[in-house]
Amino acid sequence: MTTPAAADAGRPLTAAERRRLRGIERGLRSGARGRLLLCLGLDAVALALLAAGIFLALPWLFAGCVAGQLAVCLHLDRTGRLHRTRGNPWPR
Repeated sequence: MTTPAAADAGRPLTAAERRRLRGIERGLRSGARGRLLLCLGLDAVALALLAAGIFLALPWLFAGCVAGQLAVCLHLDRTGRLHRTRGNPWPR
């Protein structure tokens, strides 16, 4: 089995090229960490806002459901349908 051409290292790097590569690697590592922290922070803020929105909206949704049920009961009471069936709005 032969070694692929991509495994050929070529000529050795000079000292200046090695320093330049180390600087690039260091910059990538620190930059990626900073971006990661920023992204995680923004994700945490978005999740907190979403949770706050859900908890702020739940009482209003509950109140809307109760109001809708009361409106249906009042409508059925006015039409007499609720009394005719002795409290069961859906007769058999």
